[in-house]
Amino acid sequence: MIGDNIKKYREMLKYSQAYVAEELGISQNAYSKIENNQTKSFTVDRLEKVAALFQISLADLIGIEKSIAVNNVDQSGGFGYVNHHYDASGVVALLKEEVKILREEKAQLLKIIDKLANSK
Repeated sequence: MIGDNIKKYREMLKYSQAYVAEELGISQNAYSKIENNQTKSFTVDRLEKVAALFQISLADLIGIEKSIAVNNVDQSGGFGYVNHHYDASGVVALLKEEVKILREEKAQLLKIIDKLANSK
């Protein structure tokens, strides 16, 4: 899961949870929940901030596996070319989760607006 990847990179960089949390503008407790996969409200924006802090790509952070397919390789020592293919399922799942969270927040805001409008 994404939290496991974040923890792996943080430990490789020898950053403390407190340091990363401070850089992200969240509490250490909230950050701990991210690493332990105990929160679902982790936005793409925040993931981009973590990737930038760790100086890695977003794809590396969320664990998109890169596979290589070699085409047209000449067995006599000639040249071929390599195509890179990415499995985007991790990105799609993350974006679906973010859409779900945004829809829930929108519904809550609409209820507040409706309540305010009816209280006049």
